[in-house]
Order: sequence, then C-alpha cells, then structure tokens
Amino acid sequence: MNKRSIIILCIIATLLCVVLGANFYFMYYLNAEEGQLASVRALENMIRQKIRHLKPAYLNRNPRFFMFRNKLLKNYKQAAYENASVLWEIANWWPHENEIYPLYDSSMGQLLKTLREEPITRANNLARGTQLKLLLRLSQQQKVIFKPQWYPRDVVIEGVVYSGKDRHVAEVYAFYLGAVLDLRWTPIVVGRVVNLKNDLYAHGDQELQNTIKIEVDDEGNETYCLFGKCHYCNEEETVCGDEQHNIEGVIIYIVPGTLAKRRSPWQRTYKEEKRAIWEDDMTYCKSLKNKMETIRLLDLIDVAIFDYLIQNGDRHHYETREERVVLIDNGKAFGNPNKDHLDILAPLYQCCLIRKSTWDRLQVFSGGVLTEIVDRLSKQDALYPLITDKHKRGVERRLLVVFAVVEYCMDKEGDKMFKTL
Repeated sequence: MNKRSIIILCIIATLLCVVLGANFYFMYYLNAEEGQLASVRALENMIRQKIRHLKPAYLNRNPRFFMFRNKLLKNYKQAAYENASVLWEIANWWPHENEIYPLYDSSMGQLLKTLREEPITRANNLARGTQLKLLLRLSQQQKVIFKPQWYPRDVVIEGVVYSGKDRHVAEVYAFYLGAVLDLRWTPIVVGRVVNLKNDLYAHGDQELQNTIKIEVDDEGNETYCLFGKCHYCNEEETVCGDEQHNIEGVIIYIVPGTLAKRRSPWQRTYKEEKRAIWEDDMTYCKSLKNKMETIRLLDLIDVAIFDYLIQNGDRHHYETREERVVLIDNGKAFGNPNKDHLDILAPLYQCCLIRKSTWDRLQVFSGGVLTEIVDRLSKQDALYPLITDKHKRGVERRLLVVFAVVEYCMDKEGDKMFKTL
C-alpha cells in the first residue's frame, strides 16, 4: 500500500470517527434533555397527586387564624393624623435590613391615611425602568412613586406570564399580603385617585407637561392623557383622565436606604424559542447551594412563594437592602386568574428548603382565609376591591399547591428541609 492510499484511509477513518462521535453526542444530549423534561412533567404529576390527598389541616381553617386576624385588622385600620412630617420620620426610621415596617405599630394606620390624603406639591417623570411611573412630592417634600392604572380589574392578560403592563392594584395587594405572611419586605403602598389636570399637570415640571397631551373637543371639553417617559413609554399608549380628569393609581412609599440590584438565578430568557437552564434541570439548585449563602437562598425561596401566590413571573432581578432581599416592583401580578405558572415555584421544589417561620405562617391562613384577611385589611383603601373573585380563588388554589410542594419535599428531605435562619 502506497503512501497516498494510507493518507486516504486515515482521512476516511477520521471522518467516520467524527460522524459516529457526533451521533453519540446528539443521542446523549437528546436523551438527557428528554429526561430533564420528563422529570419536570413527573414533578407536576406528583404535585397534582399531592393536592388530591392533602391533609384536612391544609383545607380547614386554622384556629390560630383568629388571633392573627384581630391584631392585623387593628394595626392596619386607617386613622386620623395631625402632623404628616412626624409620620414621614417614623416611616423612614422603621426599616431594618429587609423589613420595611414593623410587625405592629400604632402609626401604620395614620401613615396609610397620610399617603392617601396629603396634597401633591410637585410631579416629575421617573424615567428609569420599563414602565410608566412618576416621582411625586407630598407635604414637607416627602418623595413617593406613583403608578397609574392601565387595565380594568377584570381584564385577563393572555400570553406568557410576564405579558402586559403593570397592574397597579397588584402593588397594594402585595403590600397587604406581605403584612399577612410576615414578609414585610414590600414598600408601603396605598391606592389613590389623582387629578391629571390639577394634581399632576399643574404641579409638573416642563418635561412632565410635555408628556401630557391635552385634547379639546368641539364643545370645548378638555381631555388630559399621560404617556410619560420610560423605556416602553410612547405617545400612542396613554393613560387618560375621566370627565373630571381623575385617574386611578397607587402611591408607593420609597424605601429608605441603599438598594442593590442583582440578577435572579431563576431569570427567564424572555425568548419564546429559548428556555433557561433552570426550567428543565431539576438538579439546578445543587450548584447554587455551594455558591450562595443559605440565608440568601431562603430569602429567594420566600420570594418565590410570594410571587407564585400572586403570579408575578417577571422577577428577572431582585433588590437587596443591607444584603437581604426586598420585594420591590410587584406590578406584573394578577394577569390571568385561570393560569398557575408552577415554574415560579422552582426555587422551592428544586432546593426543597423553606424557613420554618414561613411554613408555620402559611399554615395559619389555610382553609380559604388568606384572601379573606387581605380583603378585610384593604377595605379602607381607595381602590377597594383590589382584585376580582376569580383572582381570589386563584390565590387560594395556589396556596394548596405550595402546601403540596412542601409535602413533596418532605417526602424527599424530611424535617431537614426546614431552616431557622
């Protein structure tokens, strides 16, 4: 055999090895991917089974509920106030680490009324972020954020979990839900009706006034429409006042202190044709446990439970205050009451960890009382009722799913899944 023949044979052999290797690789990859997807489906089936066989304690009212209910109702009842500046000082003094306000404080009811009633003295666009919001100043130059209403309460947002614009009432609901579950990591929020002409345009700077369109009909009636300034803001999508120029919105008390923004390990790709690794890899949390402090991981699991209940699947980043996670920006909740996106709970079912205090608190509000207490707490809010009955049923349905996932994890990990950090 001559030298040329040997070279040709070597080339052919090399090509065969490449082809066979590629086949083995792709077969392995496809099988692995199918296995991962199968494990996700198996988990969903397992949880469905768990829900059907939940213990009566998860379905009935917990006797301890009544003690918590009375304290909460007393604490969040709006009350008359005399000096707004004193209340601003109290609210600015409250935060400690990620707890934005205390468990119980007699000033809370007064602060809620203050946020609802203090006059607006100045208004500006708040350009950062993707959603329309304004920076307002109330009395004594107290800064707050204003988010306007985009949708009626009963509108169903179709599509992926992060579809649509912010739902303003979700911010108020998140505040009360955090108070009930003792996840006091949200800003203090109240609903408020503001006048687009007299409150915002009249007290707005030139930049804000330039983002408010004024239309006059043949009879001389004015219509004020706000489009603001943000990443997605444009003149074709506006919030318009009614005949009296009023619009619904929420006032968000700005959390004092420095907030650091961090990328969520469970961030979505935001591309329909591409899934994130965590969406298919049920072992995803193993690597996180080795490189993330347990207290941070437990914070993120608490956040996942909170977000799942309200169906906020848009927490691509999260904020920390003094190295603890806070629940900022909850407006993408309550899009579709008929859908439960289980993958929001991935931190819980992949890590199988939960704070003992969180678990105990969740069980207090079993038997359909979670939405009942939030509803009663928010009755004095200007935007009551905050959500529809369909959304309330969705929250209660998802709480049962959380119970089922914890039961699933207990089968795997036992009591060691509960942490006291």
